[in-house]
Amino acid sequence: MDKDQPGVVQCRKGPDDEPVQQDLRRKVDGLLTEPEKVSRMFMHFLEDLSPPPLNAEKMLELHSKIHPYVPDEFQDSFIYAAPSEQLQTDAKTAKQARREHRAAMAATAKANQDRRGREADDEARPTPKKSRN
Repeated sequence: MDKDQPGVVQCRKGPDDEPVQQDLRRKVDGLLTEPEKVSRMFMHFLEDLSPPPLNAEKMLELHSKIHPYVPDEFQDSFIYAAPSEQLQTDAKTAKQARREHRAAMAATAKANQDRRGREADDEARPTPKKSRN
């Protein structure tokens, strides 16, 4: 978005396509919001979003599996830092709960499949073959 055209962006369907301009300004009674007002709104009312919280499982995985292979100049990055004991226990608990849930779902699916197989066997009997003589 250019400063001389606030609220107007350029979009491309692909990297080689020609850009198409889209006006994102709000239309009130068929009139577009004035560029000066859009600039003021961006400056005074637009708030920065805080980054999302770090995922305990992802932090543990990055530290244990990726950190050993990171180049030396990036070893001290917060991305690969060891999670606290609390985060480690949270990650392990979440992983264990997910495993138990998946096992329970697999057991239920297996029981349903077995039950369907028994019901199908009870009701459907193969048609006897006729001789072609």
